[in-house]
Amino acid sequence: MNLRLIQFCKVLAMFVSLLFFSGCSVQGKKIYQTEQGALVGYDPVAYFLENKAVPGKAQFQTVRSNATWYFSSAKNQQLFAQTPEEYLPEYGGYCAYAMSYGLVVSSDPKAFTIIDNKLYLNYSLAVREKWLKGSEKFILQADTKWQSKLSSASK
Repeated sequence: MNLRLIQFCKVLAMFVSLLFFSGCSVQGKKIYQTEQGALVGYDPVAYFLENKAVPGKAQFQTVRSNATWYFSSAKNQQLFAQTPEEYLPEYGGYCAYAMSYGLVVSSDPKAFTIIDNKLYLNYSLAVREKWLKGSEKFILQADTKWQSKLSSASK
């Protein structure tokens, strides 16, 4: 295959992906929810206290924002109950890098970053690496796109 054909195929694949993902929309109030609970069952407080993704336990759970949140300890559950806004992931828990392009894409709870005391998730560890190279710019873009998604979902 010649180089132009390979490049064309890559561009075509990216275009098709963008079309597919741009059709996604924020699904009302269940923006944090998955079948395994919010953050796929990981403890939102542990990201801040331990700087790592820690699985939550069924005995420490609470419902907030129409999502079930799991915690690794009663202490973390209590901290969340006192000030949940401090621990909620940005962009409903969707991939922050994709949101900077206006796309709603799921995230991997292990591909996270905390910037200015905010939790950002990415689709994968590889995407997280891209995100880190321009996170300030991506956050500005994603903030705008997320507000637009929320506005269009409430109509």
